[in-house]
Amino acid sequence: MARKTTLLTLILAFVSTFGFAQHGQACEIPVSFSNNLISATLAANGYQLNLLANTAGGTFVTNQAMTDFAIPEMIDEAGNQFVELDPFLAGSNLPVTGRKEALILPVGQGNLPENVQGALGQKWFSSYCWTLDYLAKELHCNTPPLSPLGANTVPVRFRESAAGHRISNLPVITIEVDGVEVSVLLDTGAKVLPTEAAFRALDENNAGYTAARETMPAIRPGEETYQAISFITESFFDAWRSYHPEWPVVEQADREMGNIKMIKVPEVTIAGHTVGPVWFCSRPDVEYTQYWSRFSGQQVEGAIGGNVLQYFRLTLDYPNKLAKFDR
Repeated sequence: MARKTTLLTLILAFVSTFGFAQHGQACEIPVSFSNNLISATLAANGYQLNLLANTAGGTFVTNQAMTDFAIPEMIDEAGNQFVELDPFLAGSNLPVTGRKEALILPVGQGNLPENVQGALGQKWFSSYCWTLDYLAKELHCNTPPLSPLGANTVPVRFRESAAGHRISNLPVITIEVDGVEVSVLLDTGAKVLPTEAAFRALDENNAGYTAARETMPAIRPGEETYQAISFITESFFDAWRSYHPEWPVVEQADREMGNIKMIKVPEVTIAGHTVGPVWFCSRPDVEYTQYWSRFSGQQVEGAIGGNVLQYFRLTLDYPNKLAKFDR
């Protein structure tokens, strides 16, 4: 593979050999929380690069960020562009992904919140024990490992080979809704670009909601804001709606994905805790029962995102395949 490199790339690669992954020290990641979506911040060529922390997504940087921050690129023989992201992470004393190449995507293709220039995906999370503290708005890496005997601790399932080697880093857990257990992805990047009706419905769940917001003006183009959300297959969605016609529904909920509906589930039980209410967006069955199920190695019916996780301090121990949910 032919690659274009620079002296800076080589220097940073050298620095990375002494970086975070090798000494395994506990670390608080500089982050910002916006609508229960987490963005990690790292220094790149004198700038701050904000990357969405996404347990169920891929790792990439936008082409605009490559230009703005003068980040060195690699080009293979087919002309595909990549970036060596780990040297930048290691240079900022942050956990590395363990991969030499991250994708470069056009700005609009990543579906990113405002002021976010890429994403740190499932591979970034895969080797560490994390604490995603939605209550204190903090993210910690290399936190103490979990015990399967610990309170409010549940197994996390991954796709593995017959020999027990992990093939995929998509985390799957079990939740309970209306007395029924549901297998779902744990997806910190799950989000919706809400319509005005969906925005109002989601806003009513916020602690700061007041009657004055009833007179808020319509959302105008350019003011759309991504919100953390959870997803469920249309089959489950229709069943919930049939059994519980009293559960509120928004018919047109997403500005990007067309006819996506949203339903307000009063309670979700997870790791011995019952929290809510939680809004779930519908997704075509095939998206989860086939696509995501195949990549995660087990049947899944949806995903829980930051609108569920906002109730918790979540410790996610990848090496021991455990998750602990603290209130």
